[in-house]
Amino acid sequence: MQYTVRRLDEEEISHIYKTYMKKDFPPAELKPLGHIIRSMERGYGFSLGVYEGEQLVGYAVFIVAAGCALLDYFAVVKASRGKGVGHEALPLFGAYLQETLPEVHGIYIEAERIAKARNEEERVIRSRRIAFYESCGCVLTNLESRLFGVEYSILYLKLKDEAVAPSLEAMDAIYRIMFKKAHYSRFVKLGLAGTID
Repeated sequence: MQYTVRRLDEEEISHIYKTYMKKDFPPAELKPLGHIIRSMERGYGFSLGVYEGEQLVGYAVFIVAAGCALLDYFAVVKASRGKGVGHEALPLFGAYLQETLPEVHGIYIEAERIAKARNEEERVIRSRRIAFYESCGCVLTNLESRLFGVEYSILYLKLKDEAVAPSLEAMDAIYRIMFKKAHYSRFVKLGLAGTID
């Protein structure tokens, strides 16, 4: 199947947020729509739609800072799951970034920490999510974060051969642009694996 990606405007991402994102992500992980719109207005955030012809089959929200992008949200719409859309979408995102934002050398991805799963079902889901990203060429870094009580492992997808290694400094720059100073100091923790427990 042939998939394409294109940048979404505020009206399109607002529709996707209300129609899909509220169902696809737990409330604890979903930022208010106003935060996503504000990031677009201020130029450090953008959203992409994944299409099969004119049909939306997936979507992603990115934050860009310090020569890196954070894949803040990514989901395949329910009707299109199990068809390989996710594996097709990641390279398309990389190609889009290299074409439109050549200064971006890699994509960071947060995935809920396996060790913090509350039960076996959750552990399996988290393990599969990380395995999916690894199968797309992402590597699990030694960085972890806690955002508003939710614990994440951080993966990295290198977009250029000369890309710098993933770093605390780059992730910190992304978080500082994403969150208000008061929220950052209270609700954001970033560190090497095993240091933020």
